[in-house]
Amino acid sequence: MAYLLAYTKKGEGCYPDFNYPGHVGYNCDWEQAMHLALSEDGKNFIPLRNNTGILFAKASFEEDEFVGVTKTLVDPWICCGKDGIFYVLAVRRNQNAPDSKNIGCMMVFTSTDLVNYSEPVFVKLSEEEISRPRCSYNKENETYYVEWETASGSFFARTNDLKKIEKCEACAKTRFELQYKDDFGIEGCVPGNVIEITEAEKQVLCDYFADIHYVKTNPVHESWPLGMSLEPFGDCAPKATCVYSDGSTHEKKVAWDKEALNKVDVSKPGTWKIPGTVLQKRWKFPLPLRFLPDELVEFNGMSDPCVTEYHGKYYLSSSGTHNIQLRIADTIEGTFDAEPTVIYRIPLENGLHFVGTWAAELHEIDGVLYLFTSLCENGQWIHVKSVILRCNGDPADPNSWEAPRKCVKIDGSDLTEGGISLDMTWFRDNGRDYVMWSDRKIHYGADDKHFEAGTADVYIATIDPKKPWQLTSDPHCVVRPMYGWDRYETPVDEGPYLLRRGDDLFVTISGSSTSMGDLYDVGLLHAKSGADLLQEENWTWLSYPLLTKESVPGEYGPGHNNFVKDPDTGDDLMIYHAIPHDENDKTLFRQPGIRRVHWAKNGLPYLEMTPERDLPEGSENVVMELVVE
Repeated sequence: MAYLLAYTKKGEGCYPDFNYPGHVGYNCDWEQAMHLALSEDGKNFIPLRNNTGILFAKASFEEDEFVGVTKTLVDPWICCGKDGIFYVLAVRRNQNAPDSKNIGCMMVFTSTDLVNYSEPVFVKLSEEEISRPRCSYNKENETYYVEWETASGSFFARTNDLKKIEKCEACAKTRFELQYKDDFGIEGCVPGNVIEITEAEKQVLCDYFADIHYVKTNPVHESWPLGMSLEPFGDCAPKATCVYSDGSTHEKKVAWDKEALNKVDVSKPGTWKIPGTVLQKRWKFPLPLRFLPDELVEFNGMSDPCVTEYHGKYYLSSSGTHNIQLRIADTIEGTFDAEPTVIYRIPLENGLHFVGTWAAELHEIDGVLYLFTSLCENGQWIHVKSVILRCNGDPADPNSWEAPRKCVKIDGSDLTEGGISLDMTWFRDNGRDYVMWSDRKIHYGADDKHFEAGTADVYIATIDPKKPWQLTSDPHCVVRPMYGWDRYETPVDEGPYLLRRGDDLFVTISGSSTSMGDLYDVGLLHAKSGADLLQEENWTWLSYPLLTKESVPGEYGPGHNNFVKDPDTGDDLMIYHAIPHDENDKTLFRQPGIRRVHWAKNGLPYLEMTPERDLPEGSENVVMELVVE
């Protein structure tokens, strides 16, 4: 058996809730979600998902269609009920205020594995605000015993299905062992309850939510034909298979000892031991950057890096100024240290003194190279628009680039009327060309100082591959900022980029805290190749973030990534930015990084595979058993 703890955390600037003595309140949307931790002995617990939330309450757009109302989840309690179904009881709040639409209700989620959860049912318990709902299941009479608290006292009830409470009574003494004063050794822990789970149930949780790291390298065995020269060995040299903590594997190239190979006598049968070194790329964060000599490098960093392969060269683009730049090199790593080349200068005229170009990325469509970006004139982000530049020759030659074209709908009207568009990307699936972008409606006032911004939502549409700035379908919204983790500071989902594996289409999306904040993070959309991708129901939005400031120590606010194939290994590489802190914990500017995408046993991309987790230094040595027969 194993033990599972459900809890929330104290957010920054937390305060006591004086309505309920001893009850903790918080003001951080990020922490007001159910977290989980595992233990072998019920005493020493290890947080899952880097001590970040797993089950979040969804925002309500019924109360406010334009921005939505952020909802938070407190007081989680897990109960194993009939047929082994798990029930999660919790209270939904409007951040630090009662949920006016569900006063006196408890949320009830169901789950078969504590990984995937149903939509919640709201069960009315009281006319007053409630706290600490908790329950147990009686197998003999198949009923649930429920307790909760209000400002008037404690109450209990019995129910057959946790869908409706018919009658309640005052509760003189709780039946449960409450542990609200115990933090279980987890910083900021606000405990719910602890339950026993099976080893099989624990393994499922670990497969999805535990850190993934290197465990061992499998033995390497190779047979070689008797009498055949070893000269072709280098072209077909066996790789080493590394095994990871979730049971996933990854093949890596090996530099086999040439001297040992030269001693192999292929003229007679025999077994030879050949030492080798597993090859592991170790990228440092942040990557070094080069700037033009006369360039103003006030921030000395880079936002929204994107590396693209085109005709054997690698091109690095990013957010920048009206001087659109590319860094060009023969290798992916080399682009960051390459001298920038200005490939297009946006004219500063008609009152313009500055134009920001946001999240530039290159895409080759039917042999033609295009640069997708957004123009932010005079730093007025509330007017930013998506544009596309077409290249008619050498990407490094400024004369090859046409002027930016604004992206438009089928009828030629602005892509986003009454709002902004940015972070457009392109991909092709099943013969259809799609663009995705972040779209934000804005209620404009008398001037640029008076406006109200809505949520930044991710849209998708089909386009004409000969004119990618021209939509050939209506725009369709596939995801809106829904959870505390993509609504913190500002409700934003942006920066979509496709990662394909077989028939699985994954789109990473960055959200929350966009103003260079530490809580910028990465979520994941998933669909199947061949589906109608214009339909929202064909996409699944993972309810928790895949990459956060807790993912890799020292890398805050990670996000806005793209993916490129490693030409040496065939691996998917993630190019991203994150924010380092200085020795005084002061936030610096965004910096670029590279990391291998690891494919977890559960089929999801694991974006936290640092070189030390991938193959720790000192684990590179391997021995091959070479059998000549």
